[in-house]
Amino acid sequence: MSRRSCRTVAFLFVLVFGFTSVAFSTQWTKELAKGIELTQIVQPRTETSPARVFNVVKVDPKAPGVRIQMVLGNDIVWGTDPTNGRETIGSMAKRLKATVVINTDFCDWTGDPLGLHISNGELISEPYKNRTMFGITSDGRFLFDRLEFDAKIMLPDGKWFPIRGINRPVGDHELVVYTPKFFASTCTKDNGSEAVLASSDLPLRLGTPIHATVVKIFPDSGNTTIPPDGIVLSGRGTGSEFIKSSLSEGMEVTLEFNVKGETTTGWEKVVEATGGTPRLIRDGKISVEAEKENQKPDSPFVNVTHPRSAIGVTGDGKLLLVTVDGRQNVSTGMPLKELAEFMLSQGCVDAMNLDGGGSTTLSTWWGTLNSPSDGWLRPLPNALAVFGEESAEPEIDFKIVAPEGPIATRSTYQLRLVDSSGNSLAPELQEKAVWSMNGVTNFVDQAGVLHAERVGQTEVAVRLGGKTATLLLDVVSGSTDKLMAELKPEPSGDVNKNVLNVLLVDAAGKPIAGRMVSVKVTGGSVNQPWITTDAEGRGSFVITWSGEAGVVGEVTARSGDIQPVTIRRPQ
Repeated sequence: MSRRSCRTVAFLFVLVFGFTSVAFSTQWTKELAKGIELTQIVQPRTETSPARVFNVVKVDPKAPGVRIQMVLGNDIVWGTDPTNGRETIGSMAKRLKATVVINTDFCDWTGDPLGLHISNGELISEPYKNRTMFGITSDGRFLFDRLEFDAKIMLPDGKWFPIRGINRPVGDHELVVYTPKFFASTCTKDNGSEAVLASSDLPLRLGTPIHATVVKIFPDSGNTTIPPDGIVLSGRGTGSEFIKSSLSEGMEVTLEFNVKGETTTGWEKVVEATGGTPRLIRDGKISVEAEKENQKPDSPFVNVTHPRSAIGVTGDGKLLLVTVDGRQNVSTGMPLKELAEFMLSQGCVDAMNLDGGGSTTLSTWWGTLNSPSDGWLRPLPNALAVFGEESAEPEIDFKIVAPEGPIATRSTYQLRLVDSSGNSLAPELQEKAVWSMNGVTNFVDQAGVLHAERVGQTEVAVRLGGKTATLLLDVVSGSTDKLMAELKPEPSGDVNKNVLNVLLVDAAGKPIAGRMVSVKVTGGSVNQPWITTDAEGRGSFVITWSGEAGVVGEVTARSGDIQPVTIRRPQ
């Protein structure tokens, strides 16, 4: 691989974070592929500054071999699995063998991104009203803007009806288009009407008319099969009446899909796009536009410290993908204003916030670079993937070595890279190694220091010289606190549901309030991924079991570095 740098520096954070003292941080910059580099900044906790870990991927879109693409979880919007079509960022990266993948848009716990999603020119999801969208045009321009969606179906007599959405549930008095990217069928109920259309102009694209023929009409019916070479119109209320009264089999119709930006033009040329909220930087100045994007300026989403993801563009045309870990000892996270200040400090002239919290994830195809706060990778609807060519270097035979003795939470451990004879690799080789994690998401920094945050089996993965080495570690608890959990019948009596009650206590048995507890379900789903314990140290979740054949239902509750609890579904 070509030259990579590793350096330790002291940063003055007065301008960036408003601090009045010097925060000493360690920074490494390493090449992931030609034109794609990772900079990691680890800022330790001091009396005047919180602990924070930043990962900044800088992408040169003009570098040979670099390609940027928006990705759908499982390459489809919907699904019948417990995640409803979502996929983890790590899984997306491995499936596509992408150089790096970052989470992007928000969702309502389904595979449907809330905002605009365009991949390889195909329009898959419409923009969310009053939220910033990010797009890349066919000629390589980056666009940020809030968009007005304008779509309609036009009849031969010139009459038309508005189309309100793409590949999402149909609302009252709406007409929504379902494409083959949604699922095998529309998954709708029999409270509307649907029509199957065939067209040789597919897939849907912004600014390109779709000439189609009505093949079949299903009045007062739902869950229509979506043909691979067609689309389905689904309507409720006035949308249903339009299908029944205005369409007929064999009719030729035209569909148009357009967007209009508040301040930008050229969205009809966009070939890759995703959503987020809010805008952070506009024209080289901090502009946290939460209120304009229907977020209260004093809301916890804006002002509370959370894990964050963001995307930005620098003055010289580089794309920045940024994560700030949070809700952990090694990194607390940050509010949106400080995120905007950090993006500005990195040279961004435009930037927007992406989905954060437990969704904040940055992965390569061999491992995850950051430390997601849930303790595992959260299934998500979509992401941005970057592909590049690794620089050619002789293959290096090496392995990872951990210190002798147990690995316990609340401690750090220096891992080493050694050759086949057990000798440490030369410093110039160590500096090129890209460290990552799989499994339980503990954190390993780019100097190979393991920050043990969570109990469980965790895998360290290192990429160097065209080879990947892994080391499986068992992390034990260094905490005296205790997490207790029990499954109870759901009050409605639904046999496919249980209530999971959790209790956190310290070594003296006193309740621990205000602590996050996250849950992972196998063979089912959960109503919320995490809760904060109340004054009595308690919290609860509702578990819905899927009943998949051959899958043993179980739920794992986790809180920081306390020993997690796993319970099987009651028989």
